Amino acid sequence: MRSKMPMEMDDGPVDGFCGDATGAMYMNGFQSAFSRQSTCLALYINAFKLDTAAKFIVACLGVVALGVGAEALVAVRRSRAEKGLAGRCEAAMGYGLQLALGYLLMLAAMTYAVELFISAITGVALGHALFRTDRAAAPPCCAPERAGVEAPLEASLLDGSGLA
Repeated sequence: MRSKMPMEMDDGPVDGFCGDATGAMYMNGFQSAFSRQSTCLALYINAFKLDTAAKFIVACLGVVALGVGAEALVAVRRSRAEKGLAGRCEAAMGYGLQLALGYLLMLAAMTYAVELFISAITGVALGHALFRTDRAAAPPCCAPERAGVEAPLEASLLDGSGLA
């Protein structure tokens, strides 16, 4: 099945924000959308044609929000306990939604627009900073002494006892 999106490879200068051609990605690798490409990006579907600077900025903010939402969902899934069939169904639906959000972020990054790529990474990182609840201790390899076994050097450096 052929796409109705024309594939124009000439990314020379244009008069407006972008030219008349619409594409799902830049074909010459990572580029800035603000360098006036002849190809306008369509984010996810043709209806989301990013043909003005305002639309592109809103799309970047939306991708950031998508990344924050994906990390919020991870935090919610970690905090819920699977109890019975209903809990397993809820966990499966949450996992499916988490994958869908991840793939939407991947598709935004695959447009090869530098700004959308940075927005996806920023959203996930910001969401991780806001919603990370598992402040894990040192891994078992670096745990303090047990049963008379001396702690590894890394553990003694981590807790400061190896610096004396």
